[in-house]
Order: sequence, then structure tokens, then C-alpha cells
Amino acid sequence: MVQQGQLIELTRRGRGEPLWAYRFRAGGRGSKRVQRGGFASEQDAREALERELERLRRERRIARRLTLAELVETYLAQHDVQPVTIEKLRYLLSKATAVFGDRKVGELTSQEIAEWRMRLSPGYRFEATQALRQVLHRAVAWGMIEVNPAKVGVDNPVRRRKEQHPFESWAELEAVAEAIGPRYGPMVLFAAATGLRPAEWIALEKRDIDRTERVVTFAAPLLAAS
Repeated sequence: MVQQGQLIELTRRGRGEPLWAYRFRAGGRGSKRVQRGGFASEQDAREALERELERLRRERRIARRLTLAELVETYLAQHDVQPVTIEKLRYLLSKATAVFGDRKVGELTSQEIAEWRMRLSPGYRFEATQALRQVLHRAVAWGMIEVNPAKVGVDNPVRRRKEQHPFESWAELEAVAEAIGPRYGPMVLFAAATGLRPAEWIALEKRDIDRTERVVTFAAPLLAAS
């Protein structure tokens, strides 16, 4: 939301003559404050402020007329990531544009987005909703809309993964290890028996294994800060 702005009386250095300026926040509370000065009179500053606010209002009205499909294309065109990431986003966003593509961005509501989300397959429900949130968040930052309708009032919990049991018995596991061969088969048995993650057992050295005590010592891998 564009504020009404305010006029500021300044003092010209060395002369004591007043100068006037105006300032406003283009995106509402918390957004960057814009200030321009150098006007000879209060009236000049007020007229310049009104022209600037009217220009912003026109831009907002035009922006709100963008459809979701147009917004998605605009967003992807300036999103500076790897092509594979762009393609994944395009695929996930296609779930939303298939339903809301011809809708104006300013017309989308949280209720209909929440209903759309529940109609998605659980396999990509979370990611597709996150992708839509990402695009509409940029629309908020660009001043196209004031609130992200895919976030406020739309829950998007991470899907709980089910524990997988690919083998029913040790006999099945040993059969797989035997089929792999003597070089790599034992690693399959070792990983299954210890429960170590790949990053943990791959990093093991000879000194980490005590064959006599049948003990393995390992250090948890460090995770890069995000």
C-alpha cells in the first residue's frame, strides 16, 4: 500500500532560505523510504509528491492486472538459478497455472488456493505450494499485491515420509550382497547392520574399525550452514 507521504521543510546552507522535500514509503510500513528534495516552495513539493504517488498507483493497478501465468513467466525470466532449477519450478508452478493461469494476481484468494492444494497429489503437494508461495512472495515485494494469498491462511506442512522396509529378512539382504560380489557386497551388509548413513560409512578409515572388539567409531559429518 502506498502511503500519502509527507512534506519536509529544509534549510539551505549558508543562506537560511527554506527548501522543501517530500518522502513516502512505497510498500507500506517496513519498506524503504523514498525522499526527494530541492523544491523552492511547499506547493512545488506537494505537487511533485502527488504526481509521484499517482504514478505509483497507476503502476500498481497495471501490475494487479497481470495474470498468474504472466507473473510466473516474469518471475522465471529474472530468477538467477541453474536451468535445471528453473525447469523444476516451471513444472511445479504448472500445477497452479493449470487452474489459476488466466486469473489476475490481485484476485487470488487464500481459500481457493487452500482448496487447490488439497486436490494435488500428496507426492508434490508441499513443493508445488511452496513454489506458488515463492512467486507470490515476489509479487508482494514488487508491490503488485499486499498479502501473499498462498501463505496467509494456507497451511503447508511437510509430508511425513514413511519408513521403508525393502528387505523382509537377512537372507534376502545376503542374497543381494552375494549377487553384487565379494568386492562391494560386504559393504551392503555392513551398512545395513550398523545403520550408518552413506556419508558416515564412506568416510571410515582402517583406524576407525576395531575387529577384536567388533566396534566401529565414526564422527557425524558436518553440515554446511544454509
